[in-house]
Amino acid sequence: MKWASLRGRWRILSRRHAEMRHGLRIAAAGLLSFALANALGLPQSYWAVFTAVLVVQGSVGGSWKASIDRLLGTLLGAVYGAAIATLVPHDDPIMLGVALAVSLTPLALLAAFNPSYRVAPITAVILLLGSSSATEGPFVAALLRTVEVALGGFVALAVSLFVLPARAHALMGNAANRVLQRLAELLSDLIEGLLTESDKATILAHQDAVRVALTALENISDEAARERRNYLADDADPEPVTRTLRRVRHDLVLIGRVAAEPLPEELRPALNPPLEVFSSEARMFLRAIGQSFAQRIAPPSPDAFAAALHGLLNRLEAIRGDERIVALRFALEQLEQNLTDLERRAEEFARVPAKPIGS
Repeated sequence: MKWASLRGRWRILSRRHAEMRHGLRIAAAGLLSFALANALGLPQSYWAVFTAVLVVQGSVGGSWKASIDRLLGTLLGAVYGAAIATLVPHDDPIMLGVALAVSLTPLALLAAFNPSYRVAPITAVILLLGSSSATEGPFVAALLRTVEVALGGFVALAVSLFVLPARAHALMGNAANRVLQRLAELLSDLIEGLLTESDKATILAHQDAVRVALTALENISDEAARERRNYLADDADPEPVTRTLRRVRHDLVLIGRVAAEPLPEELRPALNPPLEVFSSEARMFLRAIGQSFAQRIAPPSPDAFAAALHGLLNRLEAIRGDERIVALRFALEQLEQNLTDLERRAEEFARVPAKPIGS
């Protein structure tokens, strides 16, 4: 019994290899930054360790942005905090509160408008309230904190690049696949809603799942674009993939408006067969394109999907005078155009293979 339980847990862990590698990168960055900070004789090595642990992200592009943001925020907070500590006497609690307000308020407002500087007010507060500033002096303390943070950021970026690296482009395929699998489920439910009363709660849940998956893809796309801008990767431009998937989702929103209520009962017998065939082929086609993104292989043939779609459009063309039918035809034609574009994006994605996550 214990052996079966261990085997089950091992199978679960083996499917979470990305999370395990990310955890190992965090641990490696923290330990290495601690060793280097102590070897260099930096007085507060935990700044380097905290920075390294916080900076390591799920991809190289994410780690790059986090390291730059933390360094800039620390530098700004250290310089401004040191200036206030020098110019504003703070020997008693009242004046210390005044100095704290003068240093904290503008930096907190800046962080509220630009999250890249969210560490700036924290750094200024530590410089004012920390015991080290009294012995080292505010400007020496500011310099040392900046060096410690820079060391931690450098170590985190180096670990992200060389220790079980996770390139954002390599993660994009799986993220695009998740979006397409959820779009396939949503489209199937919407087409069913044209023929019978739909389950509004289920459709809403599918729409929320698509929204979450698309947001995750957009975040990874930003990280992949950052890798390309900073010459950390030489893969294809990720933006067209994300842009096209947004358009496909918008097409499903249009179909969903038509499918809010079933089509008139007198139209259903003629439309039932082509709608069911289209639903099945579209669902398989979306799922297959998703798999092509995940595996970076050539996309599937669109012939079966196109035949089902044109069969449905021809049947809809014969129906005159119904505004919902006109809107449905328009949405389906837009969907065909965007899926053709998505097929090209999948071909580009397959021709430029990203480095494996473990390389």
